[in-house]
Amino acid sequence: MRPGPSLFPRPDCPAPYTNCPMGTNPGRTHRFYTGKAIVPFGFGLSYTTFTYEPAATATNVSLAPVHQLLDDAYKAGRTFPSAEVVAAMAPLASYNVKVTNTGKMDADDVVLGFLVPPGAGENGVALQTLFGFERIHVLAGQTVSVNLYPEMTDFALTALDGTKEPAAGEWTVRFGVQETAAHGQGFAELKLNTY
Repeated sequence: MRPGPSLFPRPDCPAPYTNCPMGTNPGRTHRFYTGKAIVPFGFGLSYTTFTYEPAATATNVSLAPVHQLLDDAYKAGRTFPSAEVVAAMAPLASYNVKVTNTGKMDADDVVLGFLVPPGAGENGVALQTLFGFERIHVLAGQTVSVNLYPEMTDFALTALDGTKEPAAGEWTVRFGVQETAAHGQGFAELKLNTY
């Protein structure tokens, strides 16, 4: 999924694939694709408009619980903590997003939560990760609250050997898709510092 050199010929090289230059993988999915997407991941429009107002439970959090979670998994002979253990842990931060329908029509909205890690797009680090989403119905002129929170493992980056390591630094937490903001769709971002 990560960008880099490819062992396969470029897609514009016709069969029988002779004298084809080797391609370059631009990365795959919204997490790694480095080109300009025709339609960005999560892009959607509506017959109405929305605004987002996120509030965070924390802006500075310790990664000590993530270190402990990963250490316990490695000591148990696992490369990744079990889903049950991860689900049982309290989140490091949670977000309450107030979604207001600023248009004249009742409509559904899907609130997407993304994490942008420190060093995004460098040395194999993902550009962003979807950590949560929720579909809601909002009446015209009304506000509905959505609670989203990343799991502990969302703050750990995967190395090329498959191991995970917590990533300290400044994270960007985004709600919605920036490209749709110009069309009146909800978008907001906050900063989260981990240490």
